[in-house]
Amino acid sequence: MAAVGVCLLWSIANPAHEETVGELIARHLPGVAVTLSHRLNPIVREYRRASAACIDASLKPLMGRYLGDLARRLGEEGFAGRLLMVTSQGGVIDVRAAAEAPIRSLNSGPSMAPVAGRHFARLDAPSLDAIVADTGGTSYDVSLVRGDRLPWTSETWLGGRFLGHMTGFPSVDVRSIGAGGGSLASVDEGGLLRVGPESAGAEPGPACYGRGGSRPTVTDCALALGYLDPDSFLGGRLRLAPAAARRAIAQHVGEPLGLPVEAAAQAVLDLLTQAMVAAIEEITVNQGIDPRRAVLVAGGGAAGFNSAAIARRLGCRAALLPEIGAALSAGGALLSDLVFTDGLIRYVRSDAPDLAAVAAALASLKAGAEAFLAGPAAGPGEGRIDYWVEARYPQQTWEIEVPLAGPRLAGEADLAVLVEAFHAAHQALYAVSDPTSPVELIAWRVRAARRLDHGAGARLAPEPAAAGRDSRRIHLPDEGWREVPLRRFAALPLEAPLAGPAIVESSFTTILVPPDSRATRLASGTLRLEG
Repeated sequence: MAAVGVCLLWSIANPAHEETVGELIARHLPGVAVTLSHRLNPIVREYRRASAACIDASLKPLMGRYLGDLARRLGEEGFAGRLLMVTSQGGVIDVRAAAEAPIRSLNSGPSMAPVAGRHFARLDAPSLDAIVADTGGTSYDVSLVRGDRLPWTSETWLGGRFLGHMTGFPSVDVRSIGAGGGSLASVDEGGLLRVGPESAGAEPGPACYGRGGSRPTVTDCALALGYLDPDSFLGGRLRLAPAAARRAIAQHVGEPLGLPVEAAAQAVLDLLTQAMVAAIEEITVNQGIDPRRAVLVAGGGAAGFNSAAIARRLGCRAALLPEIGAALSAGGALLSDLVFTDGLIRYVRSDAPDLAAVAAALASLKAGAEAFLAGPAAGPGEGRIDYWVEARYPQQTWEIEVPLAGPRLAGEADLAVLVEAFHAAHQALYAVSDPTSPVELIAWRVRAARRLDHGAGARLAPEPAAAGRDSRRIHLPDEGWREVPLRRFAALPLEAPLAGPAIVESSFTTILVPPDSRATRLASGTLRLEG
């Protein structure tokens, strides 16, 4: 036996029996990894709590060995710094804490994109919501940052939704669809064009890579339309084969649909754009949120092909493409805070409140958060503690989060303010509220964070000036082939709009500025697309 997960039904109310089971396992199965559900994930729903405990326990042997070996080997090579690891809660923790609760690291990579997106929205659109989209090779990951707050969910899955395993652990809410630079385009038996979710991957990759791939991808289509320079892809480290891309598009898309190569490639990108717009509408329009009050923060190496078109279709104020956008999630890791989260279940109703029980719960959470900031997170950076409660109307299935002003409810007046905040939050989320109804307050939460010294922040080193052409021939839907301006990202003068159509490129990405749009490089290094 390698690991044991323990979940007893009401351990969140009284953990004594679960603690006893843990002690018995330690006595009779010494050395076996154990996870107790009430410590790891104190939530009411036992299936999620049990799932989290079992997944966490199953990861402990492997992650413990791997992270221990990593720390040892880095030390032997002279590394004397602090080893941190990103988490799915939108922050970083010490590698030892990650080994003790490895479930925190599941899906941690995608959770960093909203962290980066929030950072760039703070810099260049502080009064607006931020739709954060990361275009990878196989997936398009989207999330929504509202009011400077990262989105949260307990509906994270390992594997397909309803087909895999629910982690049951709170994490940054990131939705994914199978669409990216490597997504394959095809025509099905009914004559319908499809893009993704199947991907060419890195091997063999798109047809234009010349590594054996014969089916067209989004990257092949961008190359066929002239957006990409076959001689400077990835800074010239990989030379692309336009003829191979055109053959693949003609065979698998153009001929079945009776379209020339350019029209077939444009159809692929249009369908991709629509799928991405639909994914964003799922987290905005379908939840009563107006994307016209948001900016699109776009990252990923393939984000530049259609981010302007996505923002235009959604009616967003602008699309922001950070200079580190091709590595948006990695940038989020650099910008993350050192974090600590905890929670306690204390059920009270607003019409019969046990304020003493609430005070004890909040005092316990406060003590843990302050100990974290004074201990593992001690340092000169800014420290912050946030509190919130998960609450609902009686007989509701799901709770919603309501921020707390501080770690105490001093009396009836503070409780009344909290209840009013719940009604307002419910109205904002569901367009309905019931101010006459009592409110059930279920779970009390805390998050402590210490801002780390990020130095210069998420900026790239200056690129050397690139000699070459100042224009490129691209294919536009309504105009055909046309010579348009070509500019290097880093060489764009600040606050000097570049009118589309145009191409802006760096060693990491290529950005299409469509007709009737304009691109402006901001002081932050971000490229803003409008129009």
